[in-house]
Amino acid sequence: AGGLCIAQSIKIPREPRPGEFAKVIGRLMETSTARGVVLFANEDDIRRVLEAATLANLSGHFSWVGSDSWGAKMAPVQGLEDAAHGAITILPKRASVPGFDEYFTSRSLENNRRNLWFHEFWEDDFNCHL
Repeated sequence: AGGLCIAQSIKIPREPRPGEFAKVIGRLMETSTARGVVLFANEDDIRRVLEAATLANLSGHFSWVGSDSWGAKMAPVQGLEDAAHGAITILPKRASVPGFDEYFTSRSLENNRRNLWFHEFWEDDFNCHL
């Protein structure tokens, strides 16, 4: 209704094989009119997508909208600035809550019984079984 459509939804495998990112760029090119790419990926995968776009001589072809995993970082785009040029990244506002760190680190099993998830956190954090 708003003139926007999702042309494709491409999932990057957890353990991508060689050439996987070239395939991603190839799939993006299948829809010739689609230029905007919303990229929710980790830093390494973002870098590899941008590298694949560069190798395919498509720097500047796509308009990237990136998740917070690269919104405040240089590493994913360093050396790939031409491919990432004009990208918009979304970074949720971060703010420290006064006293939260002290409160959270003072929690223990004795003083934190009402939080149902806390025992799972405790087991994971201290590598134990209650």
